[in-house]
Amino acid sequence: MAVSRLDRLFILLDTGTTPVTRKTAAQQLGDVVKLHPHELNNLLSKVLTYLRSPNWDTRIAAGQAVEAIVKNIPEWSPSPKPKEESSADFSPEDSYSDRLSFYRFDISRLLKHGASLLGSAGAEFEVQDDKSGEVDPKERLTRQRKLLQRKLGLDIGAAIGMDTMELFNDEDLDTQYISTPSGPKAQGQGGTGSGPCSSSHNHVPMQAAEIIDSEFRPGMSNRQKNKAKRMAKLVAKQRSKDMDPNERSNDSFDGEPEEKRRKTTIDQPAMEHKVLIDNVPDNSSLLEETQEWPLESFCEELCNDLFNPSWEIRHGAGTGLREILKSQGAGGGKLVECTAEQMALQHQEWLEDVVIRLLCVFALDRFGDFVSDEVVAPVRETCAQTLGVALRHMNDSGVAMTVDILLKLLTEDQWEVRHGGLLGIKYALAVRKDLISAMLPRVLPAITEGLQDLDDDVRAVAAAALIPVVDGFVQLLPNKVPFIVNTLWDALLELDDLTASTNSIMTLLSSLLTYPQVRQCSMQQSLTVLVPRVWPFLRHTISSVRRAALETLFTLLSKADQSCALWLNQVLQDMLRHIFQSCILESNQEILDLIQKVWTELLRQAPQQYVVAASCPWMGAWLCLMMQASHIPIDINMLLEVKARCKEKAGGKPRQGALVQVKETVQEYIAGAETVTEDPITRDYVVTRARLMAAKLLGALCRCMCDPQVNSSSQDIRPAESLGQLLLFHLNSKSALQRIAVALVLCEWAAVQKECQVVSALVQPRLLAILSEQLYYDEIAIPFTRMQNECKQLISLLADAQIDVRDRLNCSVFTIDQASELVRILYKIMVNVSAPQNRPFPAAYTWLEA
Repeated sequence: MAVSRLDRLFILLDTGTTPVTRKTAAQQLGDVVKLHPHELNNLLSKVLTYLRSPNWDTRIAAGQAVEAIVKNIPEWSPSPKPKEESSADFSPEDSYSDRLSFYRFDISRLLKHGASLLGSAGAEFEVQDDKSGEVDPKERLTRQRKLLQRKLGLDIGAAIGMDTMELFNDEDLDTQYISTPSGPKAQGQGGTGSGPCSSSHNHVPMQAAEIIDSEFRPGMSNRQKNKAKRMAKLVAKQRSKDMDPNERSNDSFDGEPEEKRRKTTIDQPAMEHKVLIDNVPDNSSLLEETQEWPLESFCEELCNDLFNPSWEIRHGAGTGLREILKSQGAGGGKLVECTAEQMALQHQEWLEDVVIRLLCVFALDRFGDFVSDEVVAPVRETCAQTLGVALRHMNDSGVAMTVDILLKLLTEDQWEVRHGGLLGIKYALAVRKDLISAMLPRVLPAITEGLQDLDDDVRAVAAAALIPVVDGFVQLLPNKVPFIVNTLWDALLELDDLTASTNSIMTLLSSLLTYPQVRQCSMQQSLTVLVPRVWPFLRHTISSVRRAALETLFTLLSKADQSCALWLNQVLQDMLRHIFQSCILESNQEILDLIQKVWTELLRQAPQQYVVAASCPWMGAWLCLMMQASHIPIDINMLLEVKARCKEKAGGKPRQGALVQVKETVQEYIAGAETVTEDPITRDYVVTRARLMAAKLLGALCRCMCDPQVNSSSQDIRPAESLGQLLLFHLNSKSALQRIAVALVLCEWAAVQKECQVVSALVQPRLLAILSEQLYYDEIAIPFTRMQNECKQLISLLADAQIDVRDRLNCSVFTIDQASELVRILYKIMVNVSAPQNRPFPAAYTWLEA
């Protein structure tokens, strides 16, 4: 069966080898709906299948397809009718009947009775057997126990001497144990049931969809009835257009109008850059006559998927809704033949319904996952983004009521609920900055509590919520700034490599410190104590944390005033050491550039005499770090290690299942241990880049050490002379790496300072001598020794074959040229003896043939 090109595009959404391929297929699906708008519902129904895919990349590609499709359809903006001509079918009470409303929705009831939304419904742990009803119950329980142990990886317990049979009992496995003849609604309403477990029915949680359905009146809603009426009127209107005058009086006409039955096909020539689909009837006029938003049904389907037990389906639904709201959110819920006021009311009611469903997800979702080296909640994060897009279209009162519910979520005991509430506040603040003056004072107390929460993920979102509104926070609530800043500084004592909130807290702190009034708050508690708290994060495993730590230091230095010396001089040496070793161990180009900025600013702000006093003892060690061989670990004694101080939090307790962290010593390499496993070309590149940046830092430092103000003639030992002797020592070395490192430093130094007579007098003669010097560098010692041994073995073998070459090459140590000459002699001998008539050494020929 042939597969059309349109079907191939859908297949690429799922099987595309790269994200670029999937995105290209998604964009071409958008081009299809641009050329064939009547295919909208068909395309969306197919995309919905991929939004429910268990594969992450497929769902992301399906979201991109939804985005491309909805961008290529006209924005739904029906012309409003004058008030006197508005449809009599619409009334306010009808509109309220089948939408969730803030006035009737009780989040507390949902939290109390709603069932949690986990990773799945657990069907994958059930025994898949069509004849399970015929199996003995004990046998079925035994099989299900074995299946569950295999799924959870507990079947290896016996091999390591651990008993896993008591981790769950038969009641956990018996699906009949919690069955009931009464429906879920009866359970949720306190109904009684028969059977041995009827006493526990009242405690069985209700599904979120059931609680939401209970908000509506039974039967067809008024909106659905009105929709049916409008469709009937549309059909009747179409019939009246197509009938003859004599036929219009005949009410018994049955069937479609002639025009509607007539099909018109459009030729679609195939082109190289266009997707060809089969010739289809041109029924685009039906889109023009639709009475409701064309995406209404698709959005209803996605809203229902928000409460699916499978987290993948919930994530796909949130992704699809987000893309629709971004492009077409302004038309949601609007009906034709209504006044402008009625359309605005319909739109806000539709937004309320979507927002409340998203809030339900925040309240019930408990799923978490790992992405790279961070823990994320994909469903809550995606729904929070969707909520932010929805709030962009919502009126001010709707936003205020949304925030009220989010604040209620922050009072719950479950950390996932608080996490979801803060995610919603984060995107609400970021999107509705026009309401920041009203929202921020209301939510700041809750964010402050979030920064002090016992759960690290909650603290991370609380800090991230303030980052987009730092400017408004500082301007509107200056009296609250000192407490937040002190809280962030204190939080640095509790962070480590595995703490999720590290990145957010460091970023928020660096953003706040850009304001002079905030830095003044930090001055009240000496920066001599606060700044060292940043040291551990300069070598954090996450690059964004290292960047945020460096940005914090750069902000403190670049915005420094006269009081800078009060704290900088006391931490200057440690800061120089930490920044330089960060350069040596860094592999990220952007962070290397930021390190240079911090180093330059540090040398500019610190007094010259303090810089010289702090750096002179470590100049030799820094040169050695720059000369470190790429394949040899760095001696840990040359690195300044700082362990984060642990500050015990009152009442703090680890999350269930947490293990005590034991940090083992990690071997460090130049350009980072993570690049050691890279291919040789990449490894050499990052190592050379780290050395070049280290040379720039040392070159700038050399200029400070040779400043005339710190090299007076009255000094017994001038820093410039010490520097010259240090450089001369390495230039006298036979190591090529040492000579190259010193040469790089001199080049960078010369770029920032044109003259230094003290050092020039010492270094210049040696540099000129090196240009004409011939020697074997230390780096070739091992291969050179191997060459000596092989040359001597070869001469010995030739002598055994009665070929004596010692008259030509009689030396105890072979140079490279002599080794090459030996190879040439051997080659000539082999050429000569290869011919039978030229065999001056028969024994040698026999030996070579063997």
